[in-house]
Amino acid sequence: MSKPAKKSRRTCRADSDKSATTDVVTQLECAIRRPQATLIGALVGGIVPWFARTLAHDQLPAAFSAGHTALAAVMLAVVLGCALFSAITVYKFGRATFNDTRKAFGFVAAIEGVMLVSTGATSNVALFVLILINALANGSAIALAREATCKRREAAARASVTRSRARAQATTEAPATAVPRVSAPVSAPVKRAKVSSRALVKSPSPWNPAVNDVIDAEIVAEYQA
Repeated sequence: MSKPAKKSRRTCRADSDKSATTDVVTQLECAIRRPQATLIGALVGGIVPWFARTLAHDQLPAAFSAGHTALAAVMLAVVLGCALFSAITVYKFGRATFNDTRKAFGFVAAIEGVMLVSTGATSNVALFVLILINALANGSAIALAREATCKRREAAARASVTRSRARAQATTEAPATAVPRVSAPVSAPVKRAKVSSRALVKSPSPWNPAVNDVIDAEIVAEYQA
C-alpha cells in the first residue's frame, strides 16, 4: 500500500495561514458573522500592543533610572516579544490590504514605531489602530478556522447520510433468495392384480342333460348348414 505524499512546508504554511491572503473586507465580514471569535481575537491580540506600550513608556524607563539593569533587560525582551507578535499581525494585514510587501513593511514600521517611541496623542492613536488591527486579524483568523471546522462537520454528516441511504437502497434492491420448490410426492404405481381369462369365464352350471343335448344339436345343425 503506497504511503500518502507528504505536503511541503510551503503548502502547509499556506493552508494554515489563510488570513494572510484573505482581503480585508472578507475578514471584516467574517468577523461580523462570528462575534465570539472577534471578541477572542480582540482580547488576545489587542492586549499585546497595550502591554508593549505600557512597559516601554512607563516601567522600562523607571527600571533603568532605578538601576535595576537585569529587570530592565527582562522588560526590554518582553517589549520586543510583544512588538514582534503585533508586527507579524500588522504585516499580514498590510499585505492583504495593500497587496505589496514593501508597503506592508513600511506600515509595520510606522505603526509600531510611533506606538513605542512617541508619546501623547500620536502614541495613543497608534495604539488604538494596533488594537483594532489585531482584533480584526486575529478574530477573522479564528472565525475562518471555525467556519472551516463547521463545513467539515457538515460535509462529514452529509457523507454519512449518503452512505446510509446507499446501504438501505442496496439492501432493498438486493434479489430475493431463491426458495427451492418442493415437488409433490409421487405415489407409487398401483399394481393391478392380473386376472386370468379363465377366471372371467363363468364356470359352467351344473350338468343338465336335456339342456346340453339341445345346445349340441343346434351347434351341429348350424355347422351342417
